[in-house]
Amino acid sequence: MERFRLWLPRVLLAVYALVMLWLLFGQRLGMQPAVSYWEYVSWSLNLVPFRTIGEYVKILLDPPMAYLLRHAIINLAGNVAMFVPLGVLLPWVFPRLRRFSRCLLVSLGLLVLVEVTQLFTLLGSGDVDDLILNLLGVLLGYALFRLAARLRRRT
Repeated sequence: MERFRLWLPRVLLAVYALVMLWLLFGQRLGMQPAVSYWEYVSWSLNLVPFRTIGEYVKILLDPPMAYLLRHAIINLAGNVAMFVPLGVLLPWVFPRLRRFSRCLLVSLGLLVLVEVTQLFTLLGSGDVDDLILNLLGVLLGYALFRLAARLRRRT
C-alpha cells in the first residue's frame, strides 16, 4: 500500500504532463501561419493584463453569436480548469513545494515558459491573460490540495 501511495502521484503527474503537452503544443504542429514569422509573433502577443479576459466577459454579458459565447466560456473556464491538477500534483509529488510561495513561484515559472514557447514556436499565443487564468487554476488546485491534507489529518 505504501508503494502505491508513492508512485500514484508521480504517474498522475506524468500522464497530466503528457496530456498538457499535447493540448498546448501537439494539436497545432504542422500548421503554418499565412504571415511572416515576426508578424505572427507580434499579432499573437498580448502584454496588457485583462484585455483578453475583458473581451470574453463582454461576450458573456452580451453574446453577439452563439459560437462566440461558447468560445468565451471554453477559453475562460478552460484556461483555469486545465491547470487545477498542476496545483494539486506539484505539492503532492514534491514535498518542498508544499509551501505556498514555492509552489506559486515554480508554477509561475512553468506557465511563463509555456506562454513564451507557444509564442515563439508559433504553436499558440503569448497572452498575459492566459497566464493570469492558468495561475488562478493552479491556486485553486493548491487550495484543494491543502484542504485534502487538512481533511486527511482529521481522520
